Amino acid sequence: MFALGRWLLPLLCLIGCTNAARILVIAPFESHSQCLLMTPYIRALAARGHQLTVIHAFQQCQSVGNVKYIRITDNNNVYSEFEEFLIQSLTANKWGEMISMTRIMINASLNVLNNFEVRQLVQSNTTFDLVVVEPSFSDVLFGLAAQFKAPLMGLSTCGADWYLNTLVGLESSMILEPLMPMGARPVKHLWDRMYNWYYTTEEWLLVQLVFLPKLRMVHDHFFGHLEQTFSEIRNSFSLILLNQHFSLFRARSSVPGMVEVAGFHIPKEDPKLPKDLQQFIDEAEHGVIFFALGVELQSKDLPVETQKMFLETFKLMPQRVIWKFEGEPPCAVSDNVYLAKLLPQQAILAHPNVKLFISHGGMLSIIEAAYYGKPVLGMPIFFDQFRNLRVLVEDGAALQLSINSVAGEEFKEAMDRLVNEPSYRENAMALLKRFRDQPMHPLDVAIYWTEYIVRYRGASHMRVYPAYIKLVDYYSVDKFLMVGIRLTLVVVIVFFTLSKWRCLLAHLARLAERVWPIHMVMSCVIRIYKYFSLKLNF
Repeated sequence: MFALGRWLLPLLCLIGCTNAARILVIAPFESHSQCLLMTPYIRALAARGHQLTVIHAFQQCQSVGNVKYIRITDNNNVYSEFEEFLIQSLTANKWGEMISMTRIMINASLNVLNNFEVRQLVQSNTTFDLVVVEPSFSDVLFGLAAQFKAPLMGLSTCGADWYLNTLVGLESSMILEPLMPMGARPVKHLWDRMYNWYYTTEEWLLVQLVFLPKLRMVHDHFFGHLEQTFSEIRNSFSLILLNQHFSLFRARSSVPGMVEVAGFHIPKEDPKLPKDLQQFIDEAEHGVIFFALGVELQSKDLPVETQKMFLETFKLMPQRVIWKFEGEPPCAVSDNVYLAKLLPQQAILAHPNVKLFISHGGMLSIIEAAYYGKPVLGMPIFFDQFRNLRVLVEDGAALQLSINSVAGEEFKEAMDRLVNEPSYRENAMALLKRFRDQPMHPLDVAIYWTEYIVRYRGASHMRVYPAYIKLVDYYSVDKFLMVGIRLTLVVVIVFFTLSKWRCLLAHLARLAERVWPIHMVMSCVIRIYKYFSLKLNF
């Protein structure tokens, strides 16, 4: 279980490390989840001796020594607008979603490009050996790689979708990996395929007609002086690291420029618990239930009635409950409930006495639940959380409820099932075994491929170039057109010949009637018939 990978990276370093490279990492979104994901990656690169410059928008994120940080301020209210977008996306149509997403991503890019330190960096004629960026919808910022004359690499927080696939030349089926997975369906029947085809086709049209034209205008304003065009830069990715893995999020078609590294934020050694939490969990006779809705959504923002319902239901449970709660509780808290604003999620999940994880279904939470083998009671709210939880539900390691309509009795029944029915625990442990069965720790994989791109100066030999091929050539339109013309000519000639042949036969018949009376014709036919009959009998 990653045992080989635990020692492989230091061994590779002793054998011969890549020369220290100058790497620029760009994290334009204020997301604590992204901070938790990228910090181990940045720390590992710094430990390998690379010189890192990190442009980030994180308000609270642990810094790494020997790394230069450029903190981006949110002058365009991107974070608050994105929160509103996530809530409105539950009811908004896709046109409204794409317009809001376009505005948010442009403002996030402007926060970076209008930053004083970033502008100084751009004007300093500095060069980098590699630029790493969150590739989801941040297309304007791809121009920084061309500006610094560096290979472009992506680190995708939320895994793959058809939009990311196009950046590395992967022309897979769009219906399997939509941009907004909340509205899509699992493809099981023909109707599901038809619905998802319509769903993703609408996405594609909106991206081409609404999203990309606006981003191209912003890009040309900042990077119009570069030799490469907006489209050429978008399709110049050397590699994209994906925060997913086939053992958990299903197998998918891929190309060399996409590498799965889900779990690379999880430490190789199980983290330690604070003494009070350690004691609280150790002394739980019937085990512990852990309840956390992630870092972007806070439990205190739930309706008061929902908060009270949760506390009243927890009071009825024999297990102890640890709840990540960021405010004052709305009613009295029973002795079996532990509330705290900040909790070490991985350390709690790593404890064997934790029996259940109640989660919103965020990508990192689902990965950690699978890694530590915990059944999940999911209450998704937006975006990819529905897709993430569906994977565990299909594997028999989770149940799903609606946080907007769940009742106390339904909530208690779901917890009882997940804690007491052995199948959920067994399926969760099967996921653990499957997910951990890898030759290297995912962080070692991420570092290896990052340095591989540096060593081979972008590794152009790994790229697939359908984006550079003209539409006519890529889909062989000229060949299909030629075949179609030939088939059409053949069909026309056949139909023309048959139609003229019928006319010719009709004309001959009329001519025969004029020359020979009908009785003579019939007599001739009878004589011919008798002649051939005698010949056959003989």
